[in-house]
Amino acid sequence: MNGTTNFKFTNRRIKSLVAQDKTKTYSDQSLSHLKVTVTPSGTKTFYVRFQVSNQPINYKLGDADSLTVDDARSRAVSFINLKTGKRLEKGAGLTVNDIFNLYRENELVARSTVAGRTHALEVSYRKHLKPRIGNKPIEELTRKAARNLFFEMEGLGYSVHNRCLTAIKSAFNYVIEYEDDLNVLANPFIGINKMTEVQRSRYLTQEEAKRLLLSLGKEPNQDVADIYRVALFTGARLSNVKMMKWFEIDFSSCQWLIPATNTKTSKTYQIPLHSHIIELLTRRKQTAQNSPFVFASKRSKYGYITGGDPVWKSAIKSAGLYHENPNIRPRPHDLRRTFATWQIQSGADISVVSKALCHTSLKHTMIYAHTNVEQVRSSIDNAFSFI
Repeated sequence: MNGTTNFKFTNRRIKSLVAQDKTKTYSDQSLSHLKVTVTPSGTKTFYVRFQVSNQPINYKLGDADSLTVDDARSRAVSFINLKTGKRLEKGAGLTVNDIFNLYRENELVARSTVAGRTHALEVSYRKHLKPRIGNKPIEELTRKAARNLFFEMEGLGYSVHNRCLTAIKSAFNYVIEYEDDLNVLANPFIGINKMTEVQRSRYLTQEEAKRLLLSLGKEPNQDVADIYRVALFTGARLSNVKMMKWFEIDFSSCQWLIPATNTKTSKTYQIPLHSHIIELLTRRKQTAQNSPFVFASKRSKYGYITGGDPVWKSAIKSAGLYHENPNIRPRPHDLRRTFATWQIQSGADISVVSKALCHTSLKHTMIYAHTNVEQVRSSIDNAFSFI
């Protein structure tokens, strides 16, 4: 249990608890009022703890060696009902945190992420939902309260709003579907719709790219600046660039071989490298430390640089590209769109660009390919030249 004091009680897990130097108390995720204490001598005892009119109640239910978890829960619920005069169903007392933790431990952990990173849904929950509703008992979370919460979160933008909605909806759906003993029957977030996403089309003009490259050249952290340079000249996803290893680079053929384990499609890709990037990698190779990563970092638990946002923000501000509207200012992923768009505008076949982007379908490439306005103007002028 990795030292956690909050977990779903089962007879096996209660039996596996070991005595420590001091008495330790554990809480049941299924019924948060149910506790078990383990003394230094190894004695295990079930208690029910709650408040009535702001008065704390701590009632001994029985010895954990002779009382099963189900019996302890039943006794706890009966005692709470007796003292409060309320009908407490099995599983009541759960907070939103309890619901999400069950989902995380039994569902999210089974979903693979790049380099073992924390799942994006968990990150969204921790950052935006946990501070707002984490400690809220689920019986107090009405559909109206849930709707009001996401009305407020619309101000954070569609990306945050939609990811948080997916996280909390999924958590409740998991508990309803698989945690039968909790008797959680309703998902208060059902019926709340995602915000309409803005189809992003931002890419850098050649003049903007020159300004950005000049600004990157002035940044103190040239390791991160190099990451953005490689991203522009290869069109690769930023995560792939950061995870780039020396053995993936073939300097003789000027190619980068991205292993299937690091791609979204689980396929191996070959990316031709521009001479500027070969020069960049050659320079880095000459000063490389004893690390398999091109962008190594001793401070990162992954062994490679994982951040970089402050450098990006500083560079686009210096280049005069920053804008308060997030749909106008360039983002790091727009370098990938720029890579594709420039090739399309230069007359490259869409299938060639698709291969350069490591796409499995042309429809994915079309999202990144944007025709130059002047090309459209020229096409229209030619079409009506006979008039």
